[in-house]
Amino acid sequence: MRRKDRGLEIKVGLFVLVALLALAYLSLQLGEEKISTKKGYPVKAVFENVSGLVEGARVEMAGVEIGRVSRIALADGKALVEMRIYEGVKIAEDAVAMVRTKGVLGDRYVEIRQGKSPKPLPPGGMIAKTVSPVDLDQVLAEVGPAIQDLRDITAGLKELLGSEEGKNNFKQMVVNIKDAAAAFKEVGEKLARGEGTLGKLLTDETLYVKIENLANNLNQVALKLNKGQGTLGKLINDEELYADLKQTISTINEASATLNTIAKKVEKGEGTLGKLITDEELYAKLNETFDSLSKIAQKIERGEGTLGKLVNDDSLYLEAKKTLRNVNQAATGLQEQVPVTILGTVGTMVLQ
Repeated sequence: MRRKDRGLEIKVGLFVLVALLALAYLSLQLGEEKISTKKGYPVKAVFENVSGLVEGARVEMAGVEIGRVSRIALADGKALVEMRIYEGVKIAEDAVAMVRTKGVLGDRYVEIRQGKSPKPLPPGGMIAKTVSPVDLDQVLAEVGPAIQDLRDITAGLKELLGSEEGKNNFKQMVVNIKDAAAAFKEVGEKLARGEGTLGKLLTDETLYVKIENLANNLNQVALKLNKGQGTLGKLINDEELYADLKQTISTINEASATLNTIAKKVEKGEGTLGKLITDEELYAKLNETFDSLSKIAQKIERGEGTLGKLVNDDSLYLEAKKTLRNVNQAATGLQEQVPVTILGTVGTMVLQ
């Protein structure tokens, strides 16, 4: 009996030992913890929150283990995480450290995303940019009000559609949506068939050709303008014409300024034109003069006075014509006698 009891105890002991070894192995595998004696160099990173991260946690880059968390401490209200990176692994100065979750048990680890800087982080250096893990409680606190709002909206819809009037309104809305969909479908079919203005724009190839020809013509016009051809092209490209036009505009501006000055003088009553426009006394005198001239013209028309008789009396005109004829004859006779008189005078002087 004693030998049998000893054999049973040995078997039970071996079974317990194997079970403990298996449990230790499973614990290591589930927690993804490995006993490592690799050498490395320290680096640091500061996080706002590292809840769930423990010493000995993995440090990974691109899914590959590159080190372990050696120490976690509090520094100025933030979490200072010291890591030991395996030799041969280089971390860029602009790398980013993040606390992530991995494994069946939800273990936390540090993931490092390599940067683009060619300069590596020295031993004991600090990773400048970090990303803390999302706190589940904080997420639930933020999602909670949204869920409550969704519940309120659902309750409102339930209350709205629960009544008979709400059901009827919902049915009417569905009918309206169906009618609108049918109308849109009909419009789409008409467009596909090329009906209406928009349909022709979509399906008429001749219109497309016309638009293409118009675009080509406009392109040719633009090329001519760019080359300085035509009146408009010369206006755009000829600098001399531009200078002349600029000079003309300047001259017009100067003339406008002069006219403005003259207008101001006229408005003030300066100069002859200004006095003619603003001097009421001069206007009255001119008015009186025009009245006098009008009276004189009326007298002349009636034949009054010497000028009136000269204008209206035909007999006086005939007498004046006859007198003028006599004067012409007398002048002619005198012209014929003058040489004779001059010769007589010369002869008398010679004889003496």
